[in-house]
Amino acid sequence: MTTRLLCVPHAGAGASSFARWLELFGESVVPLRIQLPGHENLAKREPLRRVGDVVGWLLPRLPAGGPVALYGHSMGALVVYELARALTAAGTPPVHVFVSGRRAPHLPARRAPVHDLPDDEFLAAVEGMGRLAEASPALRTYAIRVTRADLELSEVYEHLPVPRLHCPLTVFHGTADRYVTLDEATAWKELTDNDFAIHTFPGDHFFHQRHRAALAATMTEALE
Repeated sequence: MTTRLLCVPHAGAGASSFARWLELFGESVVPLRIQLPGHENLAKREPLRRVGDVVGWLLPRLPAGGPVALYGHSMGALVVYELARALTAAGTPPVHVFVSGRRAPHLPARRAPVHDLPDDEFLAAVEGMGRLAEASPALRTYAIRVTRADLELSEVYEHLPVPRLHCPLTVFHGTADRYVTLDEATAWKELTDNDFAIHTFPGDHFFHQRHRAALAATMTEALE
C-alpha cells in the first residue's frame, strides 16, 4: 500500500525546499510538500504564528484514505509532532513520524528568543538561515516576515504532556548542528510509546539537504 509522506520545511522556507527530494523515495512512498500560509505562492496570506493554528489549518487539507507519515525539519519538526498528536487524538494516527534539526519539544530552549528583535539584530541572529542581509530589498522584506512568524511559532510554543505518540518515531541529527545537541535530539524517545530510532550525519543545522538521499532511503525502508 502506498504511504503519503507529508513534508514540512524549516522556518522561513517553503515547499520548494523539498523540490530535490521528490524522486528519492521508493515506489511505495509518495512525498507531499506542505506549503504554509505566507510562504512562496501563498505569500499574500498572513503567516501563522502558533503551532495550534498551523495544525488547525492543515487538518482539513490532509489527504483522505490510506496511511500517512510525517516528516519535518527544525520548525517543521515541531509542526509534524503536534499534527501527529492531533491525528492520534482523532483516532487516525500517522504510521510514522520523522523529525530532524530540532530539540525534543518538551525540553527548554537554550537560547533567548529572536523573533521580536529589530530588523538588523534579527538578520544577524538568523544569518545562518540563508544570508538574508545580502538579498534584494523585496526578498529581504518577504524573508523577514515569514521567518519572524515561523520563529515566533517555535519560540512561544509550550509543550503539554498529553496526548503521547503511539507510532514509531525516527530522529535525524547533524553532528555539527549548533542549535541541537545529540542529547536534545535523543530526548525525542521520551515522547512515543512505540519504537524509536536516531540516525546521525555529519553536517550543520541544514545537514538534511546534504544527506537527503540517505534520509529518504531510511524513511522508505521504515515505511516499507
